[in-house]
Amino acid sequence: MSKGIKLVILDECDSMTSAAQFALRRIVEKYTKTTRFCLICNYVSKIIPALQSRCTRFRFGPLDDTSVLSKLNEVANSEKLKLETGADKAIVSLSGGDMRKVLNILESCSLAYKQIPVTKIYEVTGRPSPQDISTIYTALTTQTFNGAMDLIWALSKEKSLAFEDIIREIHQSVMATKLPDQMKMFLVARMSEIEYRLAQGSNEKVQASAFVGAFIEVRTLDK
Repeated sequence: MSKGIKLVILDECDSMTSAAQFALRRIVEKYTKTTRFCLICNYVSKIIPALQSRCTRFRFGPLDDTSVLSKLNEVANSEKLKLETGADKAIVSLSGGDMRKVLNILESCSLAYKQIPVTKIYEVTGRPSPQDISTIYTALTTQTFNGAMDLIWALSKEKSLAFEDIIREIHQSVMATKLPDQMKMFLVARMSEIEYRLAQGSNEKVQASAFVGAFIEVRTLDK
């Protein structure tokens, strides 16, 4: 029997109950001489302090786009998948630096297409495309309340878009504009409140109305 140190890797530890984590703490203490435990989690705040104090913490940030893009194209080539112009960058943009998400998106698209166009990536993932966001933002900044509301609601239903995703993308559009800082602060504050209410289970259409109303109010103040 080998006398070497054993390595135990536990993934998604932040999903464990407090009782299970306390039990794990005792196991770590008991076998510390012969075993090393690697605990992987997304939220270290969900790990009890007693267990954290027995570990050395390592934090890993998102990967940079260049590294992800290179690996994505390498995997696509090895799997004989053809990514049309801009498709690789669209996948990288949707992944947010998460290589696992990149591979999941690529796999989902490959089940339906061997030649993957940009438009199908957004359809497969159910995320709003840059064209959708541009259309919505234009409506928010030019149309009446009812006109903007009807367009957003129809588009979200037609393409099965989650309203939370629309808010996140519009947030980036707002930050990229040349609006005065006070207006940006107002819109970001309103969008954060709406996103919080949606997370708490509020009615989506009511929150969509509040979202459109915030932009109409900013346009009124700008006059």
